[in-house]
Amino acid sequence: MPYQVTRRHHHFWRGALSLLLAVMVAGCASTPPTPEFVSPVFPAPPDPARFIFERSLSFSDNVEQTTRGDRFRMFALGETKAARGLIKPFGVAAYRGQIYVTDTAQRVVVVFDIAHGKYREIGQDKPGQLTKPMGIDVSSLGEVFVSDMTLRQILVYNTDGRYLRTFGDKTLLNRPSGVAVNPEGTRLYVVDTGGVESDAHQVLVFDAQSGAHLQTIGKRGVNDGEFNMPLQAAVGPDGTLYVTDKGNFRVQAFHPDGRFALAFGNIGRFPGQFASLKGIATDPQGNIYVVDTAFGNFQIFNKEGQLLMFIGERGAGGAPAKYMLPAGIDVDEDGRIYIVDQFFRKVDVFRPIGLQAHEGYAGDKTKVGP
Repeated sequence: MPYQVTRRHHHFWRGALSLLLAVMVAGCASTPPTPEFVSPVFPAPPDPARFIFERSLSFSDNVEQTTRGDRFRMFALGETKAARGLIKPFGVAAYRGQIYVTDTAQRVVVVFDIAHGKYREIGQDKPGQLTKPMGIDVSSLGEVFVSDMTLRQILVYNTDGRYLRTFGDKTLLNRPSGVAVNPEGTRLYVVDTGGVESDAHQVLVFDAQSGAHLQTIGKRGVNDGEFNMPLQAAVGPDGTLYVTDKGNFRVQAFHPDGRFALAFGNIGRFPGQFASLKGIATDPQGNIYVVDTAFGNFQIFNKEGQLLMFIGERGAGGAPAKYMLPAGIDVDEDGRIYIVDQFFRKVDVFRPIGLQAHEGYAGDKTKVGP
């Protein structure tokens, strides 16, 4: 006998649908909405905000867009898009929306090309193959300088990653950990950390084009102009050289000709003091940014060495401005700050409050407004 839909069935299904709809509405009403992430600002209120957390960079998909072809292959062929990224980052340099990060475990320089939505790696192939890249800087001429601690050399590439030249050798360099280029792109400063049994705790000055050794600044010691385990360097817009003197718990500044200018900082646990210095950078206004691994933050000083503010603290989970092993730092042409954390395998990006999200070389052009 064929199945017959009766009035009784109509009433049953209408009641069931009504009950289902009521349950769905009740469920929606009882489930709180997911709170929208609000980027933290620094310093925290009630002080006027100076910087806002913008994003973190860890993997290729932080900058690369999934194309229509990618989506088709994933849907039709079951392919997956392999994400690449950071394993043990150390140094960072920003240049026109391209963020260069040395990775000592992968033996490459990882490039997050925010400006073009691309990801790439530098230094895998000969010539120009890297072994233990540490310090990194990009000159105003668009040349990428990388210090390799194992090779004890400086390798130079263009911004696309094409190898250009190498200079320095084992007779000159012991443990080259940091590099910095002057504003004209003509002089390269190489920080040689030295070692326990060595007095070669110094900064070597090279002609950035020919690689000729021009000068050596400092030696092992505690006096002005001397170093104990120097680690990283940065050059201000006026040509002043700043060096993190880790073992002496201070930053030292030198005139462009190598003469000692000033020092600031001492050992301690309060703002303006240091416990374990690492990275250093300068901004277009000449302020100095210093990473302290023990504090899990970076402090910002003016050109006279006076503390302006600090950002970050030690913390688990890799949340914004939470760090366990912060290392390198850089500030780009627009004032965005890039800080590396080795433990959380990330680069945190902070934007000046006066700069909109879509503005600048590393701006997100899909966003308008803060």
